[in-house]
Amino acid sequence: MGPVVKRLAEHPLVLRVVQVIRRSVVWRIVVSAIEIRFYDRALTLAGQAFIALIPLMIVLATLVSSSDSLAIGDWLIDRFSLTGPSADAVRSLFGQPPAGSGGLTFLSVITILVSSSSFARSVQRTYEVAWNLPARGLRRTINGLEGAFLILIALILLGYLASLANDLPGGLLLTVIAQTCAAVPAWWLASRLLLSGRVSWRLLFPGAVVSAVAQVAVTSAGAVYVPHLIERNTERYGVIGVAIALISWLVVLALLVVASAVVGAQLGAALAEHDERRTR
Repeated sequence: MGPVVKRLAEHPLVLRVVQVIRRSVVWRIVVSAIEIRFYDRALTLAGQAFIALIPLMIVLATLVSSSDSLAIGDWLIDRFSLTGPSADAVRSLFGQPPAGSGGLTFLSVITILVSSSSFARSVQRTYEVAWNLPARGLRRTINGLEGAFLILIALILLGYLASLANDLPGGLLLTVIAQTCAAVPAWWLASRLLLSGRVSWRLLFPGAVVSAVAQVAVTSAGAVYVPHLIERNTERYGVIGVAIALISWLVVLALLVVASAVVGAQLGAALAEHDERRTR
């Protein structure tokens, strides 16, 4: 059986099929995802996002006036249509602390800055590894913060647009179109910043489109999935269940970011090869 398999593997037709598969974008995406340690990197990003974003949201809740102290919690409740114990748990988590318990401190500011910077650098390094680019200095760090912040803004903006689906004249269809139109330039610019301007706008565009479409799909799925996730975890663990649900959803978003980096890099490489063949 061994010699038969060997002869079959060396057959010209089989070799041709293998060569075509290895040259395909799909194959290159799979190989790149393995090399970049796709799932491990996404888990790292999700953990860093949780450490950076959740304290930031809680600190912001302590800075607003008492009448608006639940603004962040109320936004999450409205966004995911939460009711009952799950809504109460979100209000408890993001509500303003009792008087005299302290608000914004120097230590909290330093903690948020360090954790946010660490998250931004991880996102940036993910893109650099996907594009096989070396790391750079201080300017790179600043660009990474800007790019990661832009991705965060895009996520918030798409969530806000999704909440307007029932109010817009075109309903869901118009909402999806508006979300995509807003997400494409956001991902396009974010990719440019995360790569410190070392990749041309043209090569970044296919990845930006794919990332935007994927983000719209994930955001739409989240509107259905996250409420059930929060309710189930709240019933089991109380207020801590909200945090567990959020970290679970952050893992999904982190998978989206890593996938966007990998797919965008391979689509850009394929486009660059196509342009090179045309100029010969």
